[in-house]
Amino acid sequence: MVMSAHTNPYGNRNAGLTLIELLVALALSTLLLLGLVQIATAASSSTQLQRNQARIQEHARMASKVLSAAVRQAGFNPQPWSAEFPAAGLVELSVDDVSRAGDRLAVRYWSDLNCFENRNPDVDEAGNPLFYIRESVFDMNTTQSLTHQCRYGPSISELTTQIRRQGFINEVESFQVLYGVDPDGEAGIEAWVKAGQWTDPAAVVGVRVGLLLASTDAVVTPTAQRFDVLDATTNRGADGKLRRVIDFSVAIKGKSG
Repeated sequence: MVMSAHTNPYGNRNAGLTLIELLVALALSTLLLLGLVQIATAASSSTQLQRNQARIQEHARMASKVLSAAVRQAGFNPQPWSAEFPAAGLVELSVDDVSRAGDRLAVRYWSDLNCFENRNPDVDEAGNPLFYIRESVFDMNTTQSLTHQCRYGPSISELTTQIRRQGFINEVESFQVLYGVDPDGEAGIEAWVKAGQWTDPAAVVGVRVGLLLASTDAVVTPTAQRFDVLDATTNRGADGKLRRVIDFSVAIKGKSG
């Protein structure tokens, strides 16, 4: 038998893929693609979680830095023996539960640096910057931001607003403040009280701050949660946001020169 040049001795087995072989190949490709999609999704979710964790950590660091710096200087007087510098310190603007989101903390102290950390342009006869009163007020606004307002001037009646009330840390859901009192000046802090519950502002020797910080994105399994922030309890729904409570205490060191 003579075969022509176009004759396949094995019939059509190698002429192409059968329908079954094609379906199997498509199924395997689909499984492989789904696996790659799941890996990519998991990597993206992990990256988003880490990014939000880093943002919360940075907000906690910034809050601690700014609030601690203001509290430490509360009441500072460069010449406590002189009537030229009236007493400063915790002021009547400090209020407990000023809003649903929390409290208000306000401190005053004498400083030769204005609200922008620049030297006072007004100088004495020797050319040294004069000490003026610096007032810092912290509370929450309606957009869940911790705000700061700063005023500076030669006397309480002459304070000029240099930093208007503006948010400097976002995604803050609770801001709570307690004050450590030492009535006899000997035993250290004897009790933590709310704003205005002290009989003598001079007996307040420390401040304790609590904050509830939240992530911008939904990055965890949605679960309703309850958070205790110092003397307050905050309930949050199952929105998938990552939250962290930070709590720190600061000693008031600025009561003497």
